[in-house]
Amino acid sequence: MKGLLRKDLYLIGAALPLACLAILVGGGCLSILVSANVFIVIAPVVFGLMALTTINTDRRVGWGRLAVTLPGGAPRAIAGKYLLYLLLSAAGLLTGVLAALLGTALLEGFGADTFGIFLAIGLTLPLLSGAVGLPAAFLLGEDQSMIVAMLTYPLISALFVGMVFAIGSVLPAAAALTALSAAAFALSWALAVRLLPRRDVR
Repeated sequence: MKGLLRKDLYLIGAALPLACLAILVGGGCLSILVSANVFIVIAPVVFGLMALTTINTDRRVGWGRLAVTLPGGAPRAIAGKYLLYLLLSAAGLLTGVLAALLGTALLEGFGADTFGIFLAIGLTLPLLSGAVGLPAAFLLGEDQSMIVAMLTYPLISALFVGMVFAIGSVLPAAAALTALSAAAFALSWALAVRLLPRRDVR
């Protein structure tokens, strides 16, 4: 598993500075309009998307044909992508939290409730998007899988609004959606490792 992760991290190494620049510019602009807490949402999403690109890169170079011959075979390779996505999203979340704390200290002052809501959204978006986007990346072409991943964001936003109306309070709704997202990601991981190797996902 370490070798697979090291290979993927090497692949995304060149794109990492550009991703950080996109987070800095996008988050900085939105911080002026909305809140510096937007870094908590933007950073994990951008970092997680980099994991999806490695699946398409592997497909282009034929890595899947080699991966199935390695110890653990296709299930281990698929699990490696989920773990990579989770690690990158966590790194993005940490980056976003640090940027948000710095931004709020400079621009607006820290608000615990606002920070908590953005933190819940920053956890929910990459988890639910990954639960759908990772299997799509294995099963669909590059363009189609990215479209699927992008479409999850407005759907998650609509789900969040619906839960707020259903529960009647923002923070409990955010906490419930975060728990649901974690369960969905875990289920997606388990099903992908079990079912995707039966299909031609190379």
